[in-house]
Amino acid sequence: MASPVSLYVSSAGRQLHVMDWGPRDAPVVVAWHGLARTGRDMDDLAQHLSPRYRVVCPDTIGRGLSQWSPDPGEEYQLSFYARLARGLLDALG
Repeated sequence: MASPVSLYVSSAGRQLHVMDWGPRDAPVVVAWHGLARTGRDMDDLAQHLSPRYRVVCPDTIGRGLSQWSPDPGEEYQLSFYARLARGLLDALG
């Protein structure tokens, strides 16, 4: 059974919690949860894929262990979520 690594990544000025599964040098799959859930919802999928893939399962801001937004009106919307996703991918290389 693969064991994930829990880490925090800075993206768009916010701290995102990420469960990082599988070999770091494997092809990457990003499994991002729905708006009312957490990255841990992806555990079964990540465990299944992690022998062959690096599976990155972030918590969106305001969910799971990620930072809550200090400006919900501006940041809890799709355009900011897209910025978070781009920043997360950049931070993880």
